[in-house]
Amino acid sequence: MRYGVATGISIVGFLISQFITSRILPDFLNLCIPTIFALLSIGYLRRSQKGIKYEPYLPVNERREIKDSPDGNQVRNQMHNQNQVHDQNGSAQEENDPFWGPVIQYIHVLEEMIISEGQKSTLDDEIVEKTLKVLTRVLRLIPQLKKMNDPNINHNIQRLVFKDINGAVNPFLNLGPEAKRQNRRLLLNGMKDINSKLSQYVESIEQKDLIELKTRMDLIQQRYSTSN
Repeated sequence: MRYGVATGISIVGFLISQFITSRILPDFLNLCIPTIFALLSIGYLRRSQKGIKYEPYLPVNERREIKDSPDGNQVRNQMHNQNQVHDQNGSAQEENDPFWGPVIQYIHVLEEMIISEGQKSTLDDEIVEKTLKVLTRVLRLIPQLKKMNDPNINHNIQRLVFKDINGAVNPFLNLGPEAKRQNRRLLLNGMKDINSKLSQYVESIEQKDLIELKTRMDLIQQRYSTSN
């Protein structure tokens, strides 16, 4: 129920920005609409999820292996501790960064929603794993993007999370079981396209690092060359 309400809040924001405010507002202001609604859904989920703990998502076959293993409880505890460390690190970033904080928070909300649906078997393993892979990749990119500090790329990543990923995941979660089965390939193709776009951003970061490396090496060579 709580995920249905949160999904509904996010979808309303997405639809308003897509069909109403996009006609009258510039793009950077229009992006604020789904961002605001996403933050409202985050606040709602955080209030409703106090005290709720999630086990990490595992594919069905791995869940059976852990359950049947004599050390299954120990494995689950270790994975739960790893999740706690991950959440604490994410929370520190959220508190310290006004621009990336809402992005990181909403990614965590989407992760929890996907994991929860996977545990209830309302999403199949391939969708869960590929969607979580994309979300994790965005999280791993953020520290590099903060160092790069390119306003255009930062804006594009924010839009990718609040409009593209949100606009793909939330409507799909709202479908019934049969509609999910029939349209699963649409979501998977969307995640594939988003992942390809992330690869372009990775290449941009690597190219900038390479240019910086060459510049520094040239300076070192000029400064310490023994040929003079």
